[in-house]
Amino acid sequence: MHGKLFNLWDKVHTGLWLVPSAMVLLAVLLRWAAYQVDMVFSDEEALRTWWLHSGSGDDARNLLSTLVAALITMASVMFSITMVVLTLAATQYGSRLVRTYMAEPRTQAALGTFVMTIVYCLLVLRTVEKDMPSAAVPHVSVSLGLGLAFACILVLLFFLHAVARSIIAETVIRRVSGDLENSVRRMLPAAEAEPARDAALPEDFDARAGVVTADNEGYVQSIDYESLLELAANHRVLIRFDYRAGEFMCRGGWLAFVYPGDDLNGEIEKGVRENVLIGDRRTPAQDLEFSIRHLVDIALRALSPAINDPNTAMAVVDRLRGALAQALDKRLPTTIRHDSGGILRIVGDDTGFDGIFDAAFHQIRQAAATHPAVVIHMLGAVYRLAEHVRTADQYHALLRHAELIAAAGLSRAEEPRDRADIDGAFA
Repeated sequence: MHGKLFNLWDKVHTGLWLVPSAMVLLAVLLRWAAYQVDMVFSDEEALRTWWLHSGSGDDARNLLSTLVAALITMASVMFSITMVVLTLAATQYGSRLVRTYMAEPRTQAALGTFVMTIVYCLLVLRTVEKDMPSAAVPHVSVSLGLGLAFACILVLLFFLHAVARSIIAETVIRRVSGDLENSVRRMLPAAEAEPARDAALPEDFDARAGVVTADNEGYVQSIDYESLLELAANHRVLIRFDYRAGEFMCRGGWLAFVYPGDDLNGEIEKGVRENVLIGDRRTPAQDLEFSIRHLVDIALRALSPAINDPNTAMAVVDRLRGALAQALDKRLPTTIRHDSGGILRIVGDDTGFDGIFDAAFHQIRQAAATHPAVVIHMLGAVYRLAEHVRTADQYHALLRHAELIAAAGLSRAEEPRDRADIDGAFA
């Protein structure tokens, strides 16, 4: 259930519609509040305050009409700028990073401010008649609309500043690495009290297990192991998964193995399908490699012949090192579950540090083989990551990647001094 709620929230907050829609409701509330104030704020002397509108109905309609026309024009410019930025981000850093830009709260708030002000002015405009005397004009409501229009001008300036900074490589890398670090803190438990991972399957598991197949196609977004544990314990079966969140599942593919297969029934099949959430895209609910892949995409684009920006790739390696250092100080979650009697009920495909380092370094190493500076920088990152090693598995995984990085650089380096520098970094 937690995974489903997280995926729903991820889908909502990475869209451009949530905040503007909420601010439309705020516009309605502001109109109602301003109307209530207008009902009691009818003192003619008070209406002569310099900052408060005091014209006739015709003046108010002209003002509101002008504001609506101007705000719609500025909003169109803002939406156009947003689309241009999304296009540049997709071209420069990869299409998957569009999600990160769409989740930016400042962009959503800026768009929402314009939508809110336009809706508010329209609501006020429909209540102001052309021949309405000055005493009957909702002066507070009109003045509030003018104030919101001034706020929109300031928001537009702020938005232009934020957009200009958002396409800088360091800003993009910092934002994506922040998402990765949040995923590390959310998904990986503390290193203390690491549980045993005894998951010995019955000897006749392969011969007697039944298969639950998938009834739809897409990426596995999350697996609710706790609900599956309850399901398996109630039916006294053992359920095994040969994949983890982030992998692609075909329709009719093997979703789970249930042992013994003779006990497999429609209720178990339904429970398994309901607790394995499959969608049209990968999400960071249980997929740590999802955010790693976003950073790697930036490095791969930077190392492509069309861009050829090794410094950006080295900045990505630095941010990967920061996130992986946090991961090394924690333990990886286990998918193994036992019931209250200690009987094994759930066995999944656990994520290992080998897989995490593969996702972080493999593609960058392959693309950076012809860039000795990046190769040396990667070896330095692996060396500094060794400061955080706690287990032999972590040590061997890092050493393997150090050997692969050095071998890739040495195989493509042509200058003897470059080869010597790579040997020195590896040593």
